[in-house]
Amino acid sequence: MPSIYLTKSLWSYKFRKLTYLIRAIRAYGFLNLTIYLKRLFNPNKTYIGILLAEHLGDIVASEPIIDALHKKFEDAEIYWIVKPVFAPVLNTHPGLSKVILETNILFSILIARKNAFTQFYNLHLNDLRKDPFFGTKLENPYAEEIDLTIHNYYKSSNLLGNFSRLCHLNLDHTAPSLYTGQSNINLPFEGDYWVLHRKSTDINREWRDEHWIQLLDLLTMEYGINVVEIGTHEPLDYSSKSFLNLVGKTSIEETCTLIKSARFFLGIDSGPTHIANAFKIPALILCGHFANFKKYMSYSGAYQEKGGIANIYFNASGSTRELPFLEVWEELQKTMLNIKSLALKAV
Repeated sequence: MPSIYLTKSLWSYKFRKLTYLIRAIRAYGFLNLTIYLKRLFNPNKTYIGILLAEHLGDIVASEPIIDALHKKFEDAEIYWIVKPVFAPVLNTHPGLSKVILETNILFSILIARKNAFTQFYNLHLNDLRKDPFFGTKLENPYAEEIDLTIHNYYKSSNLLGNFSRLCHLNLDHTAPSLYTGQSNINLPFEGDYWVLHRKSTDINREWRDEHWIQLLDLLTMEYGINVVEIGTHEPLDYSSKSFLNLVGKTSIEETCTLIKSARFFLGIDSGPTHIANAFKIPALILCGHFANFKKYMSYSGAYQEKGGIANIYFNASGSTRELPFLEVWEELQKTMLNIKSLALKAV
């Protein structure tokens, strides 16, 4: 009996591997044929391909590249290859001719190696993506040529600055924009609210849950502030009539709507924080040592400005997780006073 199950498992694996290969080759061939025919009938037009399939924050941060490429190539059509889950942040962008859904990693590997685009920019760094069946890596020779790696990228610039260098551009300070549609979300409370995002793929980039609970107690009970938590997994174990947990319950479009309408954003260095930056939402963002970077700047635009609407607060001696509660509480109070001061100056 075990040998029968083993044989079935083996054939199931081979079938999935073959299907994976066929889907990649079919999508690769169709895209190249489409671009080839477009170039054949419009030889004076520039067809640009951008490959940045993940992650949410990277995609939002690199948005200014679209407009910069249109200025560099006057008559251009730009195509962006992205994972389906992240497509909503690009689908309605006026500068894109088409958003191409990444069939699988092998499809992107093939496109990066050879394609029919007039200009093609792979924005992925080496040693990050590998297909699960053949072990083939997504390689970026130009990133290697300019010595941009996963070990040094934050030492030279922010995310936009690094991505733009891969497109032969320099856009370190340009603010990102988002063009997502408005979604209807019913909130259980009226008036202003804050948005909270607290989870990361790396636990050391997160603040401790007990500290978030302590902070929420102060905000909701003593100051009467309504707070909405967003994210994809592990909601905070907290209950209050002024607190709404929407973790795992909203689409990207709905998440964008929630952030865009918020009065304030509380969080860590994450994809939703880049969305808040694009919408210029006042914020306190908690950061700390990450990988081999003791201090870094992810953002361009509003969150990059010192003394601006956002306080990107770093733990000088360790990870975000190690930040003391009172230290963060004091920074939040300073941030709110600064925002009030900026608002009065603007009147």
